[in-house]
Amino acid sequence: MKLHGTINHVSLVVSRLDEAMTFLGPFLAFFGYTVGAPSPYAGTRLTVNVNEQNGIAINVWEAKQPHAFELYEPGLHHIAINAGSKAQVDAALQIVHRAGLRVLDGPGAFPFATGGYYAFYFLGPDDLKFEVVYMASLDRHSA
Repeated sequence: MKLHGTINHVSLVVSRLDEAMTFLGPFLAFFGYTVGAPSPYAGTRLTVNVNEQNGIAINVWEAKQPHAFELYEPGLHHIAINAGSKAQVDAALQIVHRAGLRVLDGPGAFPFATGGYYAFYFLGPDDLKFEVVYMASLDRHSA
């Protein structure tokens, strides 16, 4: 696997770490992440959640001074997580539904890639926007 230019990690900040991880822990585990225990660091706490298969981590930090997340202000817009199939997108959607989170769009086809783009978007903890997507052109088994 070539690592040059790939993302090493993304760090999210939430207002209440334990509450956010009640959803994010199982959600990330569904996608193959090993979910870390909360650890103190820099006057706050974080979890380091690593996917050993792709070398990417999604770290979740607890805010020192919480404030509302604004989707279209400078900073993060959303995090998109690749699924291995349309069925996996639909299974992730069920996790989101069971958690009572708000689905913004989908599941369905979107015109964002050649070869197919099947996704849904939702608001997670602190209204952070997430996407789960299956792109057939990225599926190594179909190449």
